[in-house]
Amino acid sequence: MLNKGDFHIHSNASDGDLSPREIIIEAKQRGVDIIAISDHNTTAGIKEAAEAGRQYGISVVPAVEVSSRYKNIKVHILGYFRNNQYNDSTFQDILKMIKAREAKNARNLFRDFKCTDTSEKYLSASEAIHLLRTYGAAVVLAHPARIEPKYLSELFDLSFDGIEAKYCTNSLWDSFYFMAAAMLRDSFYTAGSDFHTNKRQDTKHSLIGNPYLNKEEIEIFLRKSGAMLLS
Repeated sequence: MLNKGDFHIHSNASDGDLSPREIIIEAKQRGVDIIAISDHNTTAGIKEAAEAGRQYGISVVPAVEVSSRYKNIKVHILGYFRNNQYNDSTFQDILKMIKAREAKNARNLFRDFKCTDTSEKYLSASEAIHLLRTYGAAVVLAHPARIEPKYLSELFDLSFDGIEAKYCTNSLWDSFYFMAAAMLRDSFYTAGSDFHTNKRQDTKHSLIGNPYLNKEEIEIFLRKSGAMLLS
C-alpha cells in the first residue's frame, strides 16, 4: 500500500546534490514510499534509484523532465514512463541533444517530429509532448503556477495527460485551482517538491515529500497515467 508520493525529484544525474541512492534514503526517512526521479533531460539516475528502492522498500516511477519552449517562454514537461522504452538508444541520443540545446540535430534524428518551431536550440512544447508519447510516457505539465497566466489556457489545449497541481511554491489556492482543472479535464494530477538539495538553503524548491499525493491520489495517478513501478 502506497501512502505518500513525490513525483518531481532531481538527483546529481542533473542538477541535484544527492545521488539517487541518497534520495531513496532521504525519502525513507521522510515517510515517502513512492517517488519519481525526474532529472532534467536525462534518465541516468533511474537504475540506481530503482536498485536502492528495492533495498529500502521505496517504489520508483521512471521519469524525466524535458525542457521546451512555447512562444519563447520556458515550459518544462514531465514524462512518466509506462514501460522501459526510455532505455531506447535513439531516445537517449535525443535527450543528450536536448540537454546540449541542439534541437535542430534532435529533429534530424527523430524525423517523426511535426516541426512547430524554428528554434535551433529548443524543442517546442508540442514536440516535447510528441517525443515523450512516442517513447511510452504519460505527459504532465510541470509547475503551471510558474507560467504566465496568459499562456496557460493555450498550454492546456495541448495534449497533456495530467497537471502538476501540487507544487512546492504553490499557494493553497494555486493547488486547488490546478487540481480542479485536472479533474474537469478528466485527467490526473501529480505532486512535486522539485527537490534539489538538503545540504543548503533552497528557497525555490522543497524537501522530499512537500507537497505529496496521498493514498487515494496515488491510486488515481497510477491508474490513469499507466506509469510503471520499478521497485
